[in-house]
Amino acid sequence: MRSLILALCLLCAAVPALAADEPAPPRDMTVLTVGGMIGKTNRGPLDAKRDSLLALQKIDFKDAFAFDRATLLSLPQGTVTAQPREFDKPATFSGPLLREVFGYLEAAQVKTTFVAVNGYTGWLDPDDIKSSDWILALFADGVPLGLGQQGPVWLINTRAPDFKPDETHHAHWVWAVFYIKVGE
Repeated sequence: MRSLILALCLLCAAVPALAADEPAPPRDMTVLTVGGMIGKTNRGPLDAKRDSLLALQKIDFKDAFAFDRATLLSLPQGTVTAQPREFDKPATFSGPLLREVFGYLEAAQVKTTFVAVNGYTGWLDPDDIKSSDWILALFADGVPLGLGQQGPVWLINTRAPDFKPDETHHAHWVWAVFYIKVGE
């Protein structure tokens, strides 16, 4: 009997330590969900009723990582100065570096798709992500990007002045990103 009680006490002490290895779900509003080929998750499968905007875009996953703003801000940050056509003058954008977000998630190095709230999609291949200063911008000139202002998350990097996006949606700046799918 004494051995059984001791074993139960040890098990109870070990359970919180095991649970601590798993990331906690966000404490605040989720602003970005990442699914696909990632090693770190903090939420379960898509719930078509609760996740109605994701379901409307025909997004599905078994598990994913849900980011709130605080978690995104806790990752290494970067800045990009650019003048998107939506702005009258250049602005300095800041937010977590995409490669750091993917490192945190233990994401596979594969083609990645970025989905905006309005259904627009863009994609990057692993070389794009490694070789450029892509960020998930949360701020423009220190002001948070809100819905209706290309936010709350805008995939952006520094582009050559003569860069013209093509019809393949390769390496487009995607604003109002709310879902990222790692892998096809």
